[in-house]
Parts: sequence; C-alpha cells; structure tokens
Amino acid sequence: MDLSIVLRLEEKIDQLLARKQGLEEQCRQLAAEKAALLQEKEQFGIELDRILAKLDGLGQEMP
Repeated sequence: MDLSIVLRLEEKIDQLLARKQGLEEQCRQLAAEKAALLQEKEQFGIELDRILAKLDGLGQEMP
C-alpha cells in the first residue's frame, strides 16, 4: 500500500477518534443535564402535590 494512503488513513482515524471523544463528552454532559432535569421535575411534582393538598383542604373547610 502506498505510504500516502496509509498516512491519510491514519489522519482520518485520528479525526474520527477525536470526534468520538467529543461526542462521548457531550453525551456525558447531556446525561448529567437530564439527571438534573429529572430531579427538578420530581421536586415540582412534590410541590404541586403539596399545593393541591392544601387547596383541597381549603375547599373542604368552606361551608
């Protein structure tokens, strides 16, 4: 195989590996962001349930 072809292939492999590393890092960041958003969603749900329970209690107090 011609040396120039081997060098081009090595360069392309290096580019693909660098891109893969970048995508893996982006994936880790997105997974962390997703986890934070899921936690926030759960907290909103808890707060909403608390508010609805309070409103339900107020509704029962009214004659």
